[in-house]
Amino acid sequence: MHEAEVMLPGGLLNDARLDREARFRPLTGRIEQTLIELGSELDRAGYVTAVLSNVLDRIGTRPADLARVAELCVADRQYLMLRLGAMLDGEQMWLKVDCGHCGEPFDVEVRRCDLPVKEAGEGFPLVTLRVKEWSLLVRVPAGSDQERVTDLPEEDAVRELLGSCIQTVNGEPPGDGFVEKLTESDIEAIDAALDEASPAVCSHLLVNCPECGQEQHAELDHYAPTGMSARFLYADVHTLASHYHWSESAILDLPQARRRLYLEMIGRSAGASGHA
Repeated sequence: MHEAEVMLPGGLLNDARLDREARFRPLTGRIEQTLIELGSELDRAGYVTAVLSNVLDRIGTRPADLARVAELCVADRQYLMLRLGAMLDGEQMWLKVDCGHCGEPFDVEVRRCDLPVKEAGEGFPLVTLRVKEWSLLVRVPAGSDQERVTDLPEEDAVRELLGSCIQTVNGEPPGDGFVEKLTESDIEAIDAALDEASPAVCSHLLVNCPECGQEQHAELDHYAPTGMSARFLYADVHTLASHYHWSESAILDLPQARRRLYLEMIGRSAGASGHA
């Protein structure tokens, strides 16, 4: 596949401008190899940062390095993983669901391009709101925030996120211990304001069980590992090397689409000669 440019539902601030264009690198076997070999010791948020920094060429006019990818908001990262899934496996995917009523498993067909995407609201990635006697300026959470709280209990994670994302209180940096002054209703108000300003990618589908007919939600995991297999990639390399006598390096440098085209030609040739 050639480089693909997508429009982010959110974007990154570049001075006073919001950069929303992101460009993928051509998807070669070498990039697939890198994604397959990414360490399993990475937490989910760290894995997504590592994947996207390998497959993206730029965000706006700047390189998509680890730091820039970590600055992306949660929905932008989900959207980019969704588009990467389409590049690797196509728009069609299947969700495996266990019915919450009768317990029977069933599959749901989904097209990635049909999933609703909500664009960021006015002022993104910053939100101004009034909570009690405080005027707050709050930043929409980013990938770096997710990485920071990944091992924390939920309540501690929420407090840590607020400490990172609250930029000013009454025009001044928040003092030590400010987050501890916030009540549950204060936090809910901040969360609602952030939801309003933040972009979003559909993460739940309403589905019916074919066995019992009961309606329920099926969850989409946009951060799921890419699912690529070293066995299949190196089987492709073996087939092309055996047929054309190319080096492993030359084969891994091929764009994915060209590699698959050559494999299809080999398959058709074998079929025509009766050796399929």
